Order: sequence, then C-alpha cells, then structure tokens
Amino acid sequence: MNGEYDQFARDMRDRLNAVSPSLCLAKWQQVSIHLTSGLTQSCYHPPTHKIPLDLLKVQPSVLHNTPIKIHERKQMLEGKRPEGCAYCWKVEDAKSDDPKGHMSDRHYRSSEWWNAPTFEEVTQNKFDYDVVPRYVEVNFNQACNFKCMYCSPHLSSSWEEEVKKHGPYQLTNMAHNNIQSLEEKGIMPLKVANKDNPYVEAFWQWFPEIYRKLRVFRMTGGEPLMDKNTFKVLDYVNENPHGQLELSITSNMCPPEQKLFDKFVEKVKALEELRTYEDKENFNVHSGNNWYVDKGFKHFWLFVSLDGYGKQAEYMRTGLEFERLMNNVRTFLRETKYSTVSFINTFNIMSIPSLHNFLAMVLDLRAEFGGRSQVEFEIAPDQTETEKENNIVHKVYTQKKYQRVFFDIPILRYPPWFSIQNAGDYGINEVEHCLHYMEENVQGNDYLETFEGFKPYEILKIKRDLAIMKETLSQEQLLLNKKNFYMFIIEYDRRRQTNFIETFPELKSYWKECIKAHTKH
Repeated sequence: MNGEYDQFARDMRDRLNAVSPSLCLAKWQQVSIHLTSGLTQSCYHPPTHKIPLDLLKVQPSVLHNTPIKIHERKQMLEGKRPEGCAYCWKVEDAKSDDPKGHMSDRHYRSSEWWNAPTFEEVTQNKFDYDVVPRYVEVNFNQACNFKCMYCSPHLSSSWEEEVKKHGPYQLTNMAHNNIQSLEEKGIMPLKVANKDNPYVEAFWQWFPEIYRKLRVFRMTGGEPLMDKNTFKVLDYVNENPHGQLELSITSNMCPPEQKLFDKFVEKVKALEELRTYEDKENFNVHSGNNWYVDKGFKHFWLFVSLDGYGKQAEYMRTGLEFERLMNNVRTFLRETKYSTVSFINTFNIMSIPSLHNFLAMVLDLRAEFGGRSQVEFEIAPDQTETEKENNIVHKVYTQKKYQRVFFDIPILRYPPWFSIQNAGDYGINEVEHCLHYMEENVQGNDYLETFEGFKPYEILKIKRDLAIMKETLSQEQLLLNKKNFYMFIIEYDRRRQTNFIETFPELKSYWKECIKAHTKH
C-alpha cells in the first residue's frame, strides 16, 4: 500500500478536478481548533479565523462549521480558489515536468484513508450542510517549555515569557512577535483559566457527539504532555474503545518533567491492551457473532517535531535536548506495540545543512524498528463449551508487520527570512545531494517485509520542495529577508546565549551576505 500512496493521490486529483479544479475534501472533513484562543482552520495551511462565540453557544459544531469555512466550501464547488489555501495553489502552479502540475496537499489529504470515502458525501450534499469531520486536531493549551525560532508567544508560553521580559524582535520593517500586535489580531490565548474557557467547554460538549464518526483525532500544543486534557482524552478513549479511531499527539518529546513522558507511555500501553468486545456498532465485525478481540483504538501516531539533527536542531528549537529526544523516541517504540512515530521537519534554511544526517537517522530507525524486528501473531477469545457445541468461531485479531517510522518535510512559510527560497545555490545543491542519497536508498522489493529505505512519494515531496527553492525571489524581497535574518539572529543569540556561525558553519557565506545587506542598507 505504501508504494501506491502517490497513485492514490493522482487518482483523487482526477476525481476532484472532474467536479471542480479547486475542490479539497479537507475543507469539509479536516479541522484544526485552537481552543486557547477560539480560532479554527481546515488543514494547517490556511490562516486561522475566529469561531463566532454567539453561534457556538447555540451549536458546538461551529467549532468546525464556521461561516467562513462554509463560504470557502461554496467557492471550491464553484471552481474558485479560496485565498486562504494559497499554499496548495503555489505548489500546483510551480514549474513541473508533469503536464497536470505538482501534487499538492490538496490531493494527498483528499486521498487519505479517512477522507477519500467521504467524496460522495461532500459532492452530493449542499455546501452548507452540518459536517461531522473525520479528522480533528485540537490545541488545548499554549503551555510549552520550548521556544522554537519560528514560533510565537500565542503558541508557546515560554516565548510569551521571553517577549514580556525582553520585548519583541525589532526588525527592518516590523516588531516581530509583538504581544500587543498579536492581541490586536485576536490570536493570543484568552486570559481565563482553562476550566473557564468557553471553547474548551464547547469541545467537551461536541466531542461525544462526533466521537463515533471520527477516524483521526490529534492533539497538538504548545506541548500537549503539559496539559491535563491530553490525558483526559486518552482516558476517554480507553473507557469508550473505538476500533476505527487513529489517535495521535504532536510532541517535542522533551517535556519539562520526564514523569510526564512516562505517564504518556503508560496511558498508550493501557489503550493497546487487547480485549474482548461485543459491539457491532463500533467495529467492523464480519464473523457469525459479535465477539472479537481488538485494541482500544485503530492505531496510535506520535508526531515528533524535529527540524534538523544534533546541535543544529537544538539551536532551532530552544529547549530541545537532542539525545534525550532520541532516547524517548526509542523508548516509545520499544514499550508500545501498535504505534508509529513520524518526524515533522518544518523545512527552513537552517534545516538544509543537517538534512542528510536527518535522513540517515530516519533510515537507522527504520532498520532498528522495521519488519526484521517485528513478530506477526494472531489471537482470539477462548471459546465456551456452548460455543464449541454450536461451532461458533470468534473473529481473530491479526497483528501484521507494519511501518513504524515515517517523516514529513513541510516547507516553512513564515517568517519569510527563514524560507528555503533564501538559500541560493548552496541550498539547492545540498538538497540535490540529499535527493541522490534517497534515490540510492529507495525501498527494495522486500519493503513489506523490512519497511526500510525511502519511499517514492517521500522522494517526490523533496523534489517538490526543491522546485519551490528554485523559484526566484525578487531582489527587493531577498534583500529584506537577509536584513531581517541578520537582525533576528543577532538578537536571538544575545537572548539565548547561542552562536549561529559556530552552529552552522555551512551557512558562513550566507551569513556574510546578510551582514552586507544589513550594513549597506
């Protein structure tokens, strides 16, 4: 199936375009909700917008079905491109050898297992029907012990503390991460206790209503391991098992206290315990009776934010302890049985120098936790004497070998001074070398047995990023980005006692260009 992932997306592209060249099922079936500030978006590419509190008091589903999203759904069905979805339009319009253009997340997301089956539901209903989403991502809290260089006070309490102490970053044309400006935009967390947050309250009213139709539920942050709602969700699923639900969190994997990680692992292990069920509604039962064995959920994904390797990764994400992160990832993979880890490399100019090491790390983990180390087995409930007499055979739980280590490499869009488009020939050459490395280590014919090597669609995603890198910025924009990069890094190093050029010697020439841009203008 992994080898067919890209083909599924290509097939879905044709299906979508037959209805409308701008149709994306994620606008209906996927939602990210920032409960700390009352903001929502469909997938993570469009900008967030406010959830109307007056409508929410009447109907909790407004957490997803806002007037803005309903309008954008109408636009898509009419063949118009919603402005907020510019990320995918840019990818699709980039120069490509494929006459149909580059594959974007519009195609990949719409073809996902949880989304593709809703094609008829979306296309056969009116644009304004009350959608029960299949993919829900929530941010319960901005509490975070990290200060990632591209993050913001509205998403990290540590960033908020720094800006309150030192003020915003003064750049050429702006005061970056200015709390007052963020408050005026309405994206800072509400100044109320979590228990008094009306959006959190609405979520817990809505969650039981949509729970059985959910296929993916994801918790992000801040750092979700620092929020009690994360563990409340894990307990809810344990008490209300849902065999079609894929559950996940996005974590930095270095919480302020190690006991939070240990507690998390124990909660996931409890969910993984195999149990006997008698419940047709919540599981796909095809045997002659209602009894079967299964886990408390379909699968568990741990998404780990990691934008590079070693000291360079630590520089980009203040608070990160690289070795501790890797130890925690390995512990999670060893201690849990039915889980997957996926690294998210938010690809920016400082990710480029350690990209090769990052990719090599992925290969090493795939070798360590791939098919060679896994054991397939089957298990079924014991038959009673009556069942034996009546020849009743239970549904058998089968555990197959599966892929346990993934990665994604979405392009950083903001702030623009960190964009990979600033990297020039050095960045292009380095990514091309990494592509060659991936092609040399592409998955073999035995990948369903070993789950090692790189997948064709992973190579295509890097090629997509490379195509965007090659798109030339205007000299004016490039100059502004270099000036702001210099001013940001100087202040960043001063506040955090770091040293950019010692950490990134590969970017020494680029740094000189930034100095020159700053001093000349």
